[in-house]
Amino acid sequence: MTGFLIAVIVVLLAIIIGLLVARRRRHDPTDLLGSALAARDAEHARSTRKAAGPPAAEGDALVHQVRLLMNQRMKIPAVKLWREATGVSLSDAVKAVELIAAGGTPTTTGQPVHPVLGPDLMANARDLKQQGRPIEAIKLVRQHTGMGLREAKDVVDAL
Repeated sequence: MTGFLIAVIVVLLAIIIGLLVARRRRHDPTDLLGSALAARDAEHARSTRKAAGPPAAEGDALVHQVRLLMNQRMKIPAVKLWREATGVSLSDAVKAVELIAAGGTPTTTGQPVHPVLGPDLMANARDLKQQGRPIEAIKLVRQHTGMGLREAKDVVDAL
């Protein structure tokens, strides 16, 4: 009977020690896959960017943040960060992030990219909107500028 109690106590201690070791590994700050530090830094960068506006060295900091996220194989957060900081479409953000991951530097760092709308295009889109055909106006803007749906809709709504 005493041997049985000792065996139960040893098994319980082994389980407790195993749980403690597993918990410690999960909270290891050097773990790159589950790093809370990278997420915190990215969130801090986003909140700082929204509050203060883009300073001169913002582009370099943004590229650095995206590189850090890509080094940690966190492509989706990198694309989200790039989109929030620059205001570009999803496809442009993916292209920029992939360029950064390959070692390049995109030309659109820190600044929203909106193709120039010519006066003829603006007049045509405004006419379509006034005729009650906003969808056609959005299609026209997208076709001639390469803008995303949201950006083109915002342009047409502003006319």
